[in-house]
Amino acid sequence: MVTRALMQAPCTMVLCLLIMSILVMQIDSSPVDAATADELPLADMQRHSDHRVIVRYSSTLTGESAAAEIEKQVHKLESQPNVVRAQSLPRLGMAVVSMASAEAGEQLMADLQHDSSVELAVPDTWVSAFDLFADSSNPPDVAADAHRALRAERALPAQCSAHPACRMRGLVGDCCPAKDGMMLSCCSSQGKQLFALQTYHGTYVSAGPDGEVSQAVGTLQDSEHFEMIFHADGNVSLRNDYGKYLRSDEQGFVRADSTDLTDSEKFEIVKNENGTVSFKSYFGKYLAAEDGGSIVANRVNASLWEQFSMQQLAAPGQRLPNDPAFSKLWGMHSYHGFDIDAPEAWQVWTGEIGKGITVAVIDTGIDYNHEDLSEQMWVNPMEIPGNGVDDDGNGYIDDVHGADFANEDGDPMDDQMHGTHCAGTIAGIGNNAVGVSGVAWRGVRLMALKFLTSTGSGRTSDAIRAIDYAVAHGARIASNSWGGGGSSSALRTAIERAEGAGMLFTAAAGNEASNNDE
Repeated sequence: MVTRALMQAPCTMVLCLLIMSILVMQIDSSPVDAATADELPLADMQRHSDHRVIVRYSSTLTGESAAAEIEKQVHKLESQPNVVRAQSLPRLGMAVVSMASAEAGEQLMADLQHDSSVELAVPDTWVSAFDLFADSSNPPDVAADAHRALRAERALPAQCSAHPACRMRGLVGDCCPAKDGMMLSCCSSQGKQLFALQTYHGTYVSAGPDGEVSQAVGTLQDSEHFEMIFHADGNVSLRNDYGKYLRSDEQGFVRADSTDLTDSEKFEIVKNENGTVSFKSYFGKYLAAEDGGSIVANRVNASLWEQFSMQQLAAPGQRLPNDPAFSKLWGMHSYHGFDIDAPEAWQVWTGEIGKGITVAVIDTGIDYNHEDLSEQMWVNPMEIPGNGVDDDGNGYIDDVHGADFANEDGDPMDDQMHGTHCAGTIAGIGNNAVGVSGVAWRGVRLMALKFLTSTGSGRTSDAIRAIDYAVAHGARIASNSWGGGGSSSALRTAIERAEGAGMLFTAAAGNEASNNDE
């Protein structure tokens, strides 16, 4: 199913949070070691034999006025021995040079050290879109555990006065809306996580004002709404709409009549392979929905009756889309709390004011025919679709929605679906009752720049070429959910010069639950 591509890979939410931030006023893969030739299929092995050098010219040779000078420098490169091809990237003040052999590349780099117009010449590297241990459909448990431990270690009092950003604004209390109505980051984590618990029988767990816990059928009522409260030890409590906590005793009786949080009100969440969850009480017994309509907590094992589907509900200050697979994007909004608070942002903004902003997805391409993406695709205004002519003279024929730098053509169709997933997270059409929802429901345009092959690997030089294309065609933001190959001064220069041209470059944070600030 193509629809599944929008949710099959863990696109880092930090990246999408950055996209959201700039569009209001931005998926994952983590950096991995560069791929080796014996790990790649024949097509990529052949591309490995294309030995490349990335040349960075003096910062004075940038901008449109310097394009002719860059071309002159590239012609000089093409006259060098063993140079197969040289391509100029005038907007970045760079060039990519293909050499006949690795030795020839080494010699060229040595020769260019004596060229005053060249700041740096470095060998090309390989990068990848994938983390070897990434779970393709669920939030990584190990990462969640590490984040939970980190949060507990650095836990601050809940009051806004304990957070410098809130204290500076004179805000107090457990949650602090700013004067302009937006929620500050120090407060959003205090927002409610509301859910309904659907049983195996299709009923819902219901906790009435009298404390009785049973099963209900039909339309969801207030009695079927539960707020999830998280504890530093990793357990959760379920508070009903009447402010009472679900509790169990040693005999397995379940009530919702407690206002205190003791061990009896705590449950461990156990994730099941079918996407449901089970709740284990402090006494080691599972919550169960019996066939007769009662709710008990006396089961030693978690079978079907002990499995619950968590249906997300909008809390005050939140807006949820009606897309059926929205919950699959756990980084948007989830019960474990490790998300970007998308529903809180959507209460204020869903993307319309981002109309005209183009996001370049530098990845494996995009399925531009996808039902949740086709209307969001960027269209090259200077290209006539399907006429087999390079209308805008940029070197790519029929580059209507972007370009493919891995295969040297104008068709960035995704043959791996990682880029399609990232595109869906950024700007999948929201609230259209189809598939998933992106951060920006409407307005933003997606530019497909493919430089990673079907294996998920690609070259740094092709990524730089993609950046150059993005700058040339007016992309304001670039999404880069890939890494590896070590630090590249050439890539760093391309990013810096793209920034100078007004483009924000965002990169994935990784899946290892590491603290990138340390």
